[in-house]
Amino acid sequence: MKQLNRKKGIALAVVLVFCTALLGFITILLMNTRHQKGSHAKQYEQTRALMAARSAMQLAVYKFRVLTSEFYKIHEIEKQLRLSGGDPGIQAKLDAFNNIWLADMATDAAGSPAEKIKNSLDAVDTLNITGGHSFKVEEFKLVTKQNEGYIKDYLKIRVSGTYGNSEKILEDLIEVQIVSP
Repeated sequence: MKQLNRKKGIALAVVLVFCTALLGFITILLMNTRHQKGSHAKQYEQTRALMAARSAMQLAVYKFRVLTSEFYKIHEIEKQLRLSGGDPGIQAKLDAFNNIWLADMATDAAGSPAEKIKNSLDAVDTLNITGGHSFKVEEFKLVTKQNEGYIKDYLKIRVSGTYGNSEKILEDLIEVQIVSP
């Protein structure tokens, strides 16, 4: 009988130690979660800003693939500008074409594809931060690299995306091939 009471005492002590350890782990978990609450919101904002920037990048690449000839027209005007030594008339023409080309790739342009993408991103947003998503294509030009024996052409695209207080900037070089007549 004495042996049975001793086993009950050891079992009770083991259960108490186990419960104390479990309570300690739960306390640590709650404290860590409470301290990370602000960083989770910041990571959410940064992720949404990155998603907006990627949307702008994909929109720019899509527009280039669909309207390639319009983009090459801008490239030809840039070549004329370099050959003319900075003629103000050609510069004005280039600025007008660039404004037209980039106009529908910014979320502040009413009725643009970018605004429709922004509205879709805002519709699935769970935090509904004031201002929501915004993005724009900051730079979109053709870059030619020449080396011995080869010439490579690249699209240089630079975009920015914002959400709340976070902003992300992406840059990409996409190799393209220009067929010369």
